[in-house]
Amino acid sequence: MPEVFLARQPIFDLGQRLVGYELLYRPTSTATAAGDGSAADMTHSTLVTALLTIGLDQLTGGARAFINFPRELLLHRAFELLDPHLVTIELLETVTCDDESVEAVHALRARGFDLVLDDFTAGEEYHRLLEAAQIVKIDVLGATRETLEPVVRRLRRYPARLLAERVESAEAYALCQSLGFSLFQGYCFQPPETITGRDFPAESGAIARMMNLVVDPHVTDRDLEAAFRVDPGLSFKLLCIVNSAAVGELEVGSIRHAVRLVGRTTLHRWLSLLLVSMLPARSGIQRELAAEALERGRMCELLAINAGHDHAAAAAFLVGLLSRFDLILDVSMSDVLRHVHVSDDITAALLHGESPLTRYLAITESYAEGDWESAIGLATKLGVLEELPGCYHEARGWVRTVLHTI
Repeated sequence: MPEVFLARQPIFDLGQRLVGYELLYRPTSTATAAGDGSAADMTHSTLVTALLTIGLDQLTGGARAFINFPRELLLHRAFELLDPHLVTIELLETVTCDDESVEAVHALRARGFDLVLDDFTAGEEYHRLLEAAQIVKIDVLGATRETLEPVVRRLRRYPARLLAERVESAEAYALCQSLGFSLFQGYCFQPPETITGRDFPAESGAIARMMNLVVDPHVTDRDLEAAFRVDPGLSFKLLCIVNSAAVGELEVGSIRHAVRLVGRTTLHRWLSLLLVSMLPARSGIQRELAAEALERGRMCELLAINAGHDHAAAAAFLVGLLSRFDLILDVSMSDVLRHVHVSDDITAALLHGESPLTRYLAITESYAEGDWESAIGLATKLGVLEELPGCYHEARGWVRTVLHTI
């Protein structure tokens, strides 16, 4: 699967205690800067990678994530997708202080977000943003006491704490301490560290179609579930969206349940972010892995239905679908499930094989691997021996149809 990258750089207080990490866009594993490109595109990519691919827990370990926001995302109120307890919004220095920006900042603050003014050099015309900010960042690289003192004196009229960024030496650190800075970031403490994750991207065409379906009032939740089911990458992204902080730590029992938990408005906004930050289309290997995941999901579902367990069919599909994501993402199954909050039964089936849902997956795996003795024994016990070949061929046919369609 393709690799994705983000850098993080810690922020410390006067006691050198960790306050949080600034998350920084990186196009490659060896890049030491964001490179050229629009700030909006970089923030789109950072949000998707941080929340839906690598995960905030892995990036920050529970500390705050400081995320840069350009004017476009501020006005579009993309912060509404995030949790103010975990994320601090940094307004880029390019954000103008006008009525639109100030109104969005007030909405941001009303939701409980802390506001940082990044790389601040502006004058009194920014007083409305300064009054709303909790932190003001000042680039101190190459600065002297003579250049910093007037800036600090002017900013002391506001309630914001001062954060010295690009502190590259012990001398610069001592100077900033003496001037009243209380937060620090820079190579003197730790350079940005690049974190690598693996993604299973959905296809842009599938995302665009889903966006249209989500806003169509005639499309039911059942219809949305059917649309998600045919794209394992998009299905996994949906589960990660449920796991995103703004939705809450809720257990998911099926794809339809996930759609309802997220809500259509929030789902449409996340899909928009995904579309903007799209990675390249799937390779042939990705397509084969997707086919296998879909086939497992469909066969588990058919086995549940043929066993007379219709109530478990949706969860059985999810078990089969996710059962290959450790291979798809090249991580452990526990790492896969760390990104999503599925029900206890689904978790037990995937991690420990100790769930009523395990029997559908066990039959599916045995049959696919040609372990006929196990498959026959398990299918007999479930009462689906006669239906087993038909379930397998129907699942394969369904996958071929799905992949041809998308």
